[in-house]
Amino acid sequence: MNEYLHAIKIKWRNSAFVRTFNLHEEKAKGRSCFLASSLLLSLVTQLSGGIFYTGFLLSFGINIVNIGIITFVPIITKLLSIFSPFILERFRKRKVFLTAMSILANVINILGVTLLPDIITSEAGRVIGFTLLVTTSSAISAIIDPGYSAWHAPYLPDDIRADYFTLTSGINSFLAQGIALVLSLVVDSFAGSPGQLEIMTGFRYAALVLAVIRILILAIPKEYSYERSGDKIKISDIFVLPFRNKKFLWTIIILAFYYMAINLTTASINIFLLQDVGITYTQINLVNAVYFMFFIFFGKMWKKFLKKHSWFKTLAYTMFMQGPTFIMYAFVTPENYIWLWFLIRLIQHVLGVIVNAVTASMLYVNLPDKDRTNYIAFYSIAVNMSIFLSMMFGTFFLSVMGENTLNFFGFQMAAVPILLAVSGIMQIAVGLLSRKLNDKLLPDELLRR
Repeated sequence: MNEYLHAIKIKWRNSAFVRTFNLHEEKAKGRSCFLASSLLLSLVTQLSGGIFYTGFLLSFGINIVNIGIITFVPIITKLLSIFSPFILERFRKRKVFLTAMSILANVINILGVTLLPDIITSEAGRVIGFTLLVTTSSAISAIIDPGYSAWHAPYLPDDIRADYFTLTSGINSFLAQGIALVLSLVVDSFAGSPGQLEIMTGFRYAALVLAVIRILILAIPKEYSYERSGDKIKISDIFVLPFRNKKFLWTIIILAFYYMAINLTTASINIFLLQDVGITYTQINLVNAVYFMFFIFFGKMWKKFLKKHSWFKTLAYTMFMQGPTFIMYAFVTPENYIWLWFLIRLIQHVLGVIVNAVTASMLYVNLPDKDRTNYIAFYSIAVNMSIFLSMMFGTFFLSVMGENTLNFFGFQMAAVPILLAVSGIMQIAVGLLSRKLNDKLLPDELLRR
């Protein structure tokens, strides 16, 4: 028995989890802080964003088009990332500045949005108010987010990155989605009563407390020195440096196309499921909550797949499989969702184990050691502008289509299903591009090996 326990202990010490997260080695300790922060962020997002955020806005009479506007307009502030290096490069140590500004952004976004409906009663006024608050918060984040990424990049070397993002994704899903499922049962039990809005409002206050704790934990890891190639700080470097580094540039272009494809229905999918299909909060979060099981069963398989192939080939092959699921999603109806929607979401969970890890890692694949803040600011601008354009087009398409439908071989397809199908086709195109450019974009370190 003692030998068996000893063997388990040795296996645990040599596991990917202990190698990635522990409190003994400095960088592993930093990654442990990132994990704790990530878990809290997932809880904050569940409580104040996602399906409950949509429900919160719907409770105040905000329609699908205006929800789209509230969601996509603030993303334009990500262009302010252009000033991030200009501001942050003036700080030898950025911890205090980043922490204070991050707390301010969360107070505006969570507390401000929660209190605003009690101050402004008209729908138009609320739409404007919500948009201004979220835009202000997003503007602050645009400045500080590249600073966090540059600060944390040394903690995520290539040999640890896949384990970090895969483990983080699985653990996040297990805890955050499990809690979200319980919360959904509570919200659904008050369906049709004023108590439902009161509960969702309470969620937002809890989210603010957790958000502040999360930011303080994120401030624990040590700051390493920020290397620069020159003494003079120039805003133009944000665009000049990435265009000189073709591997980094094309990596970000592929990633930007992916986010453009995936965000066409970000502002409308939950409304479509709740109002048009008739799926409940509990059903949505139940499917989300079982994701951790797919991490357990498929995580090792995908890790071997990634090791055998490359980041770009892996993205390509998963896009070839994930794209068709979005096309299938377009045909979900109140009559067939019990089997079709559940089947689609489970397939997407299988693929999500690796897709989430790959897309989260892409920034770091060809990221140079010097001038990281400039490169990360460029990444932030490119990706967020792709998301902005995608969501803007999606919202515009919804406003033009209205209640009209398109007859597709006898199937009446409304606006959201059409966008889902387009999203699927675009993801397949991302896969083709990633596969074609794979050999040209492999990191120099891998080529030397």
